Amino acid sequence: MKIELAPIRTIFGIDLRTLALFRILLGVYILIDLAMRSRDLIAHYTDAGVMPRSVQIDHLYVTTWSLHLANGAAWFQGLLFGIAGLAALCLIAGWRTRFMTAVSWGLMLSVQNRNTFVLSGEDNLALLLLFWALFLPLGARYSVDAALDKTQYFVKNEYASIATGALLLQGMSMYFFSALLKTHPIWFKDGTAVHYALQLDYLVTAFSLWFRQFQGLMTGLTYYVYLLELVGPFLIFSPLFHRTLRMVFMVAFMTMHLAFLLFLEIGFFPLISIIMNLTFLPGWMWDAIARKLPRRTKADLHMWFDHGCDFCEKTCCFLRVFLFLPATQIRPAQDDPDIGAELEARNSWVVTNGNERHYKFQALALVVRASPVFFPVGWLLNRAIFRNTGNRIYDWVGRNRKTLSKVSRNWFAWRTSPPRFGVVTQLLAAIFLCFITVQNVATLPWSGVSPLPASFKMVRQALGLFQHWTMFAPFPEMTSPWPVIEGELADGTIVDVYYGNVGLADFEKPAVVSTVFENYRWRKFLSNLEDQTYDDSPQFLALTYGQYLCRTWASFDPAMPALKSFVIYFQIERSQPPGLPKEVETRQVWNHECSG
Repeated sequence: MKIELAPIRTIFGIDLRTLALFRILLGVYILIDLAMRSRDLIAHYTDAGVMPRSVQIDHLYVTTWSLHLANGAAWFQGLLFGIAGLAALCLIAGWRTRFMTAVSWGLMLSVQNRNTFVLSGEDNLALLLLFWALFLPLGARYSVDAALDKTQYFVKNEYASIATGALLLQGMSMYFFSALLKTHPIWFKDGTAVHYALQLDYLVTAFSLWFRQFQGLMTGLTYYVYLLELVGPFLIFSPLFHRTLRMVFMVAFMTMHLAFLLFLEIGFFPLISIIMNLTFLPGWMWDAIARKLPRRTKADLHMWFDHGCDFCEKTCCFLRVFLFLPATQIRPAQDDPDIGAELEARNSWVVTNGNERHYKFQALALVVRASPVFFPVGWLLNRAIFRNTGNRIYDWVGRNRKTLSKVSRNWFAWRTSPPRFGVVTQLLAAIFLCFITVQNVATLPWSGVSPLPASFKMVRQALGLFQHWTMFAPFPEMTSPWPVIEGELADGTIVDVYYGNVGLADFEKPAVVSTVFENYRWRKFLSNLEDQTYDDSPQFLALTYGQYLCRTWASFDPAMPALKSFVIYFQIERSQPPGLPKEVETRQVWNHECSG
């Protein structure tokens, strides 16, 4: 029996259709991230919030930059959020893809540097994926750019370059170096790491509170996660049994992150990790899906447009690309005298399906019905309620074709030169691949590479290429904090400042501690605040948070007197070995006078 080895191009290449999926999911992720951040736009990103610019700037590296630091007003932050959202929508559509990728990367790096005390692992990974996307032809398939491309540069779906290898290696380095940093015996000897991870009540879900009674399952999951992170990054690149191993480990990593989503309140880290893993989706899977998609028409479709109408031709190209109709022919109606005459007589494009001819909005409904994916939409468009309105819209478009063509020529120009992903791009990708590899190795205590030179750190911070994958490494945290804030109003009334209630603060443990935090970014900020109070460094987080609470107290009830003073406590629950009860300690970390 002859065993074949997968070629290097297959192992380190990424199908162009997979890159298109990667582009769309990145854009969707950016929109979700912006929506979640916007809930705390004032609190986290303006001078009226917990992190004024004057404080944040003092805690940034010399080469760290942020457009969001240019102005501390809410309107300015909202404007940058809006621009980032528009860029993400353009990225999803694949319009001027490389430029929009650069804009999205720059604005993501900028907003992350605006408040570094609410960041977590998902932010780091998302930024890195966007960085590597700059070196890849994300718009080669299923995009506006692809519809307008007349170069036919990317004929085949298979694509391999240094940049594709770098993206795949970046993703797997997260797991491999995280495994190497898990040096405590609870991972590979005791098998209790998952037990301790699920004891962190400020992180775990209600499901985890139920699940952690199964000690044997948690022990098995500990060894499974450790071995998957240690061995999986090698076997997913195996040239031997390549198809099988790639699919097995891609699915294994994604199901691990789905489990994280079930067990832990860690924001969108599982989502961005699954997006990263989907870059390993092989081309043969797309081919298999394509073969199973039904053919919706017996004959080939032809779309006939008015010659010289730029808008008309490009609309046909967009329909062909976004409706998954690659075999559909697009031709000027004037190429066929009979069809050209009908176009003039009916003032309508013509869609032919064998001997059948369709016009105006009915023709559009037919084209959509022919799509192997969106055919249900075509059925809806053919209903009378949509057909009558659609014809009126079509007539308006027909009367304004010249104006629309001017717009399409300016904003949707034909691509007549091949995209630039050549030697310079690949050389830069190779340099940065070496860069991140050195940085990952430097995180290992026994590597001898650390400390890195200042010039290295300057580049790292300027480009957001930070690498240190300490996910529960070397072992999970052993303490679970949650805040309790008790204060006094100007008239002497005692209040629970954290919840905005009159009366003594409640020091009892909540049923689900993770629900104490408004969201995962607030949990990150408050846990950073609590960590900072263990040493003698200036406790600026507690100070800025205290000032923020004084300013926002009136939002709970404007009729109440002003907040005079308060004390920030943290309840600290310490994890114990299996079978032992946990201990809770009350720590007073900050006294604040609002008039001080």
